[in-house]
Amino acid sequence: MEQTAYLILENGTVFEGKSFGAAFDVTGELVFTTAMTGYLATLTDPSYYGQIVVQTFPLIGNYGVIPAEFESQTPRLKAYIVRDWCQEPSNFRCEGNLDTFLKEKTFPAFTALTPGR
Repeated sequence: MEQTAYLILENGTVFEGKSFGAAFDVTGELVFTTAMTGYLATLTDPSYYGQIVVQTFPLIGNYGVIPAEFESQTPRLKAYIVRDWCQEPSNFRCEGNLDTFLKEKTFPAFTALTPGR
């Protein structure tokens, strides 16, 4: 079940969205990636360790979770922000959806950010 989630920047700007994956508070450096494919590699890339990553490509999760695409066994970043995520992926190699994977790994993500206060 989606819950309301907030991204609060150091300057006080607030963005409202919906959580998926595990739901809990995190703090960290906000960075972005413009990659159009390879969201599983982004999630598991050790170079993003401890960062909150914004994925600029508008739809994430459409081919589901494919462990062969991982850079490491588990997500390395602190949290994941996307515009929209696919709840029903379609790929012959898919072993699950992104939400379930993130919950199993106790990893927070959120989507549909809109400017708030």
